[in-house]
Amino acid sequence: MEIRNIQKTGDMHYLYLPTSWCREHKIGSKSKVSIEQSSDGSLTISPQITERKPKHLKLNISEDDQEIIHKLVVACYINPLSSFEINFEKEMDFTKLLNQKRLISLESVEIDKKQITCNGAISISDPESLLKTMAKKIKNMVIVMQKSYDKELIERYEDEIDRSKMLIDKSIISSLTFERTTKANTIDLYYISLISKDLERMVDHLICISSKETEFLTLVQETIDQLQSIIENTNNLNYKAALQFVKKVTKIRGFEVKDIKSYDKERIRLSLTTIAEVVTDWAITKETEK
Repeated sequence: MEIRNIQKTGDMHYLYLPTSWCREHKIGSKSKVSIEQSSDGSLTISPQITERKPKHLKLNISEDDQEIIHKLVVACYINPLSSFEINFEKEMDFTKLLNQKRLISLESVEIDKKQITCNGAISISDPESLLKTMAKKIKNMVIVMQKSYDKELIERYEDEIDRSKMLIDKSIISSLTFERTTKANTIDLYYISLISKDLERMVDHLICISSKETEFLTLVQETIDQLQSIIENTNNLNYKAALQFVKKVTKIRGFEVKDIKSYDKERIRLSLTTIAEVVTDWAITKETEK
């Protein structure tokens, strides 16, 4: 690392670029460079302004398995594309496809007899905000399960949580692909991705829990409450807060899997345990950055 002094003329602050770097990248008096500011306050100077634009993707497939097609559509949706189209060799009945994770709710995705298209897919630049929203929706869903157990509302929450996870993936992939500046730096994006993935997995089992499991639902709600507090202020995340969260998760004891009900409860516990491990890893990373 080379340390250089900041120069000042009037109200302007400046420093000289290394001569060898300018020579290597053919930087002259008429050249332009791009400057990006990261969330940690550092500046990145690039030798040229590179503007990458999302492209249109066209796929032609002979596949007719609805589950495989669903995975392909979601993969296209979460990637940074301006638009995409998937063409099929033969006309298909898409009624079953539409029932998978409520695919029809994806913005701009249109399904025709032999084609699936998406134009002007939305772009999200703040995955950390999406994770906060995801945690809030899970907490609200648990409250509904404890009080009224409105099945339709619970299913709606599950759909919104699934969608939040998908938008987080889309935002992170877009940020990493186009090196866009977000409020979160690269390592934060990594931890956000891991947490959102396990939250979604947990919800898939949580919706199967009966309202009669009041003690268990209360423990889950308290745990999500504490996780939400951490997510709301990740800049101040430290190892002490992480260890408190780990203690909260360990209060949910392991379940001997005897039936579907105990299996769902154990899967929820394991997902929260994994999230606790990720939060601890994230906290130690924050400690190293101080």
